[in-house]
Amino acid sequence: MTEAALEWPQRTPIELRPGPGETLDSVCGGEVRVLQRRRGYRFTLDPVLLTHFAIYEAGAVRGRLMDLGTGCGIIPLILARRLGCESITGLELQPRLYSLAERNVHLNRCEREVSLVRGDIRCVERLFPKASFSHVLCNPPYRAREQGRISTDMEKALARHEISCELRDVARAAAYLLRCRGSFCVVYPASRLSELMAVLRAEKLEPRTARMVHSRAGRPAKLVLMHAVKRAPTGLTVMPPLVIHADDEQAFSREVSAMVE
Repeated sequence: MTEAALEWPQRTPIELRPGPGETLDSVCGGEVRVLQRRRGYRFTLDPVLLTHFAIYEAGAVRGRLMDLGTGCGIIPLILARRLGCESITGLELQPRLYSLAERNVHLNRCEREVSLVRGDIRCVERLFPKASFSHVLCNPPYRAREQGRISTDMEKALARHEISCELRDVARAAAYLLRCRGSFCVVYPASRLSELMAVLRAEKLEPRTARMVHSRAGRPAKLVLMHAVKRAPTGLTVMPPLVIHADDEQAFSREVSAMVE
């Protein structure tokens, strides 16, 4: 464990109220409260879907869990507060997001369940022992560096585009961190599914369960939730699709409502 990981819970005082330019939001029926910057990167529904998929479909219940690129800490907080996980580490590169995650851990009283480490996904071998986690989760940047307009806000740019890390960096980090037969869960654009599977297999992370995510029934999938297992035999199960919105234009489907409310 790094020096940063050992020291961060003892630093005081930590401001738990929203400051200028910040909001205090809640998810999971108010069980999880999250400080975010009004104009910086803000979490979406995707990490909520990923955490529930990891627990209920990939079996990431026991053992040490790692969230690569934790941002404001939303994934560890949902895992701890809503889903009952007890040993979660969040790795974050950006200092301002790391600071937000630190405050959110204290705000949600998850100091015992969640530890934070500031560092680069591309350098995990300097931060953690090999094969030291049972499960790794990641909500990585979705867009290639050359795809679309890059935000002038650096938090948003790094979270959305493959600037500080690419998909293969994430897969390589997960493969290093996971024990044999450990699980890796990721949410990724459906349009990049073939690339995702190729990169995972190159790192001996065998795709085992996939679930396509649709904004509404009858529309093409936007995302895929993928569960891969380190050094597992081949054999992919494709689950029934997850539909975000019901017939009503704004309302969530019953399944998604159960996650967020």
